Amino acid sequence: MQKSFVHTFYGAPTVVVVFGDPTLPFGIADGNLVIGNLLNAAHAVGVDSCYIWRAEESFESEEGKELKKAWGIPDNYVGVGNVILGYGKLGSIGPAPARKEGYIKKV
Repeated sequence: MQKSFVHTFYGAPTVVVVFGDPTLPFGIADGNLVIGNLLNAAHAVGVDSCYIWRAEESFESEEGKELKKAWGIPDNYVGVGNVILGYGKLGSIGPAPARKEGYIKKV
């Protein structure tokens, strides 16, 4: 039996990687603000987007360190997150499923 492959970036045509300098007081927090602004800007121009975490782990690997070097990213910078951009398939989302009865309990 063949296992299905799930692409980390869901086949998006564009991936933006945001890095931050952890030595600055708000280096990582600022990176997250950049991601939030990217998501808002994409929505404003009709581009679908999604925040994909795991950038830090990805760029701690040997392959990730080589990519940072090739891209001219300083060694001490860490991956904050990834933003995928593209155009979704129209009508692929469909209606929301029915709520589960008794799932939310009011206190």
